[in-house]
Amino acid sequence: MSKLISVATEDAPTKVGQDEVKDFARQVFSGERVGFERLASVFTNASIESRHFTEPKEWYGEEHGFAERNRLYTESALRMSAACARECLAAAGIGSRDLHHIIFVSSTGISTPSIDARLHNILGFDQHVRRTPIWGIGCAGGAVGLSRAFEYTTAMPSHSALVIAIELCGLTFQKGDYSKSNIIGTSLFSDGAAAVVVVGDKHPLANRKGIRLLDSLSTIYDDSLDVMGWDVRDNGLKVIFSKDIPAIVHGSVRRNIQELAERNNIDMHEIKHFVVHPGGPKVIDAYEEALNLESDEMRFTRAVLRKHGNMSSPTVLYVLKEFLDSTEFAPGKYGLISALGPGFSSELILFRTE
Repeated sequence: MSKLISVATEDAPTKVGQDEVKDFARQVFSGERVGFERLASVFTNASIESRHFTEPKEWYGEEHGFAERNRLYTESALRMSAACARECLAAAGIGSRDLHHIIFVSSTGISTPSIDARLHNILGFDQHVRRTPIWGIGCAGGAVGLSRAFEYTTAMPSHSALVIAIELCGLTFQKGDYSKSNIIGTSLFSDGAAAVVVVGDKHPLANRKGIRLLDSLSTIYDDSLDVMGWDVRDNGLKVIFSKDIPAIVHGSVRRNIQELAERNNIDMHEIKHFVVHPGGPKVIDAYEEALNLESDEMRFTRAVLRKHGNMSSPTVLYVLKEFLDSTEFAPGKYGLISALGPGFSSELILFRTE
């Protein structure tokens, strides 16, 4: 078994209140081509108070091409990844040269060499460090990266792995896109980065305080490619997501969790802690209804949505940090990390508190 021993997050520099975003969207999407006022309530109903972005508000009111967006992505992703990686490694007590594996997760820009390779020249990793860049997993990415770190350190129990998840969703904003999905995306998405350190059970730091990772389950649903993703256009990435996501949670996620629990010889009711990616209020509600949870059991998920919005892949790691920082848990209890993303897919990780 592996152990997660540190989590760090890095907010984008520009903090904006939800009311301010709503006023901005009203200006940008005004006109007869879109009935903005019919959709304006999504900003109020999103349960978000504030979000963070890499660029000032004025930037989003102008037209931008893919090359400019991607240049800004590379610059900010590198800066924010380095900051949260440094903090996470310091909290874990691991030097950058002592890492064995870096797993880098992102879907809102492209970079070759990848961001983890660029980080090598900033943080000074060992020349032989293993690197796994993961692209295209979207909102499930933080959980997927953590699963891959768990699997690696289980196979290599004396090794350590650093997971970095960063998304700059704001840079994908399409000023001229009057579709419902773009307006809803504008009401939800934001920018952020998170990092975690995972070590195997024979690593020198395996006795550090943390959570024990027990098992993971990856699921891809048949004939669901159009539920979530990007439509790649000349001026950038256009968001695609379906209103069917809460229904998929109702119909499938409970069954997946049941499968993971039974595989580990536990009852679902023994899972006491839920670290869930906040896709939006309706998705959170669907989790509560499908799993018969009290609203208080999703308080960390709702807190992250309220303070940060939906940052895609790093968001579930923000929720994990809220949970760990709260210390509102006793040792020996089971917990679940859950996120959904393009594919359409689900990633689940079973853990135990220590």
